Amino acid sequence: MLHRRKRVGVAVAAVATASTLVLANSPAKADFSPQPDDVVTTGSDIIQNSFNFLADGYHELPGYNTAGNRYRFVNFDSSGDAQGRSAFTDPSLVQYSWIYQGEVITEAEYNALSTAEKANAVKYIKQGDIKLLNPTISLRSGQDLVVRPSGGGAGGITALVNDKPDPVTGVGGWIDVGRTPNPPSDTQQNQANTNLGSRLYRVQVAKDRQLIAVSSDSYAPDTITAGDILKIYSGQITTWSQLSNYSGPHGAETIIPLILPTDAGMWTTFVTNVKKQNSLSSDPDLRANPNRIQVQQNDPSSITGLTAAQRPNAIVPFPRGRYKTLLAGYYADPTTTNAYNLPGHRTKLLADGIKLLDLDSTQDVISDSAPYGGDFAYNAIFRASDLASTTPWQPGSTLNWVEALFYNPDGPAPFVKTDAGKALLEAAGVTPEYHVWDGNNAQLQ
Repeated sequence: MLHRRKRVGVAVAAVATASTLVLANSPAKADFSPQPDDVVTTGSDIIQNSFNFLADGYHELPGYNTAGNRYRFVNFDSSGDAQGRSAFTDPSLVQYSWIYQGEVITEAEYNALSTAEKANAVKYIKQGDIKLLNPTISLRSGQDLVVRPSGGGAGGITALVNDKPDPVTGVGGWIDVGRTPNPPSDTQQNQANTNLGSRLYRVQVAKDRQLIAVSSDSYAPDTITAGDILKIYSGQITTWSQLSNYSGPHGAETIIPLILPTDAGMWTTFVTNVKKQNSLSSDPDLRANPNRIQVQQNDPSSITGLTAAQRPNAIVPFPRGRYKTLLAGYYADPTTTNAYNLPGHRTKLLADGIKLLDLDSTQDVISDSAPYGGDFAYNAIFRASDLASTTPWQPGSTLNWVEALFYNPDGPAPFVKTDAGKALLEAAGVTPEYHVWDGNNAQLQ
């Protein structure tokens, strides 16, 4: 993955296969390396688009950096891809089989098929054979590379909590803000106080909503209740006819619940929402259905990439903000040959082929008979000590960077709370909603 951030506007990613590692007339470059006084954010891929918009603007909407401030708000994408996808090994280097009529067949069996039969066979790569790459970045200009902090939990909170400057070398202390849908736990607050000498503030800048995504030709009813979602993912329900509100000709078909990685922020959100709507006292086991398939979070190809037999039976938790951004056409169609994508054979990231159940729902309903759906926050996590700093951030200003960007109780509104900031959040498909919690996880007025 060759990725270079532009200071203003949308980042453009250029991807090379193993055989085309050199782009014409352009040397390979890494992400932009922040200067010492730039503010650096890492973390959740679902929140990264909103923060990219806040930092660099979107179309006619100016971001914070658009004004030409000396020190910048630098937002590192979670995976090295502005679309939020993981970087994988070159598929041509992975051994694959074929799926024909719902069965895995060998290369020899595929070669024995007729031309017409081969047209109905698809390549199959075992998930365990696909290895994640380790995309790296320099969190500060001139410093050694580190593996890119990724995910709302690991890259948003844990990375910030563990980003302790070395007292001798000065290495570390480079992450200023963690992007995460989750609040820091009491344990994480204590760890931050031990490691950083400071507890953590949390500012919610917006809210999104997690719903259930299905294929456009899904056998699912228009609504699946929170109680039925619990039973599907726990393995108590395995076919459509067992749902409380199903009527149709496909009742005997097996439901395929798609699960997300355990460290994915959207999986934590899913478990939290199911627990809340079903009034449970402890986290349910939502990975117990024997027909489950683990997929990448927030990616429509988790459904569209399934076989024709699997697609109508698949369901997956999916954020509405991502779906709206897909519909708006923000993400590039990499199958289109143009100046930036000469091969024209990359994997699509489009809304084509999926839909969300209860797309227009607006509020959480704490009932197992209500449709599944739950709001979640777009949070910025930062050190309380940075809020207390008396060092102005930009030349000519009296505000530190926290006051300028996120939280300023005694002065002008921080950027995320201005009309310009709210417009950028709305452009990213989410609803601006502002709340603040202190280092004791207590909400402030």
